[in-house]
Amino acid sequence: MAHKSEIIETNGHPFVGIQWPVEGSKGNQYLVGMYDSGFDCTCIAFRKCKHIKAIEERICEEPNC
Repeated sequence: MAHKSEIIETNGHPFVGIQWPVEGSKGNQYLVGMYDSGFDCTCIAFRKCKHIKAIEERICEEPNC
């Protein structure tokens, strides 16, 4: 299930289809992907997780977030 971003317009974004590896707090590895409808993560969280938020922050460090 994709979670809509409040800070990035994902629909038509050039990063749609990209997945980023993220390490969890206990060393687990997850993938966060961007889709037209928002972000998704392979962790078990039902809500927008901290892994997605971390990727959003990394993307917004770049110009033209």
